[in-house]
Amino acid sequence: MKAWFDFLSSQTLQPLQDNDAICALRDTGLLYVGGDDASEFLQNQLSNDIQLTSPSLSQLSSFSNAKGRMFGIFRVIQIEGGYLLVLPHSILAEVQDQLHRYILRSKVILADITDSFCLFSITTGADDPIQHEALPDQVNQVYQSDSLISVCLPSASGRRRHLLIDNSAEEAIALWQQFATRLAVNDQQQWRLQEIDAGIPTVYPSTSGAFVLQMSNLQLLDGVSFKKGCYPGQEVVARMQYLGKLKRRMYLAEIKGVCPQPGDELQSRDSDKADGSGKVVDAIQLDQQNCRLLFIGQIEKAESDKLVLSAQIDAKMNLLPLPYAYAD
Repeated sequence: MKAWFDFLSSQTLQPLQDNDAICALRDTGLLYVGGDDASEFLQNQLSNDIQLTSPSLSQLSSFSNAKGRMFGIFRVIQIEGGYLLVLPHSILAEVQDQLHRYILRSKVILADITDSFCLFSITTGADDPIQHEALPDQVNQVYQSDSLISVCLPSASGRRRHLLIDNSAEEAIALWQQFATRLAVNDQQQWRLQEIDAGIPTVYPSTSGAFVLQMSNLQLLDGVSFKKGCYPGQEVVARMQYLGKLKRRMYLAEIKGVCPQPGDELQSRDSDKADGSGKVVDAIQLDQQNCRLLFIGQIEKAESDKLVLSAQIDAKMNLLPLPYAYAD
């Protein structure tokens, strides 16, 4: 997609801001899962019920190890001949490798097809949305044509957000130019901010294998089915759901100071070192002073203001409301 990347290089990016935008997704990958046994294979590996997807309905899902710790979180889109998993390109090879271990004699194909598509997102105000036949109205709904896939995504503040995946650079450029006339032009940083604000967790290489899905609120985002059959880590997930007590969950917060990185440690305010109290999921520097982040932390400590970043113990974390409610 040289024409697409050449076009993106010509775009002038506006400063990161919390508003409506069109974003180039240079760091997002596409893992294709195809073959005669693709549906059964994914049903046996992923946390959600693949049978609930259709060409017009996507879902959030995850893939974990036997201990219930997630290798990755991704959006699953059913296409003709298989499925697309949308995830950070930085973890694609690891997820692909781990999934491949379970293929055995199944007729399944796994392939990184990122370079064959143009990926970007748009976010618009709910009271003044862009009207276009390729932009579905309902969250998780999918539009598909011969060349274009568009998915309506969860968002914060009542906005409408869409992911667009196009195998025609000419069409993608035309759509970008059409939408960009009324949107701020930005890149992956804006996408990450929108995911953070929507309370959607992302797994990176530094956090692969770190979290059980309930810790990341995935059950609150319809990213898991508790009625389907077994999959790697299912026993741990089910035990936590029905027999255990959730001791950690994901929070949205803002701090003043330098932004931490995914996987950075949190600790108790009265501790002199990292003590396993929590980890950063994702974080974005809003400006020179403020950073917004998702973190997973011990519930009692987080909700009594006892958690700090281990690298910035003086930076107060101010909790912000998520766009969905905790289910206790």
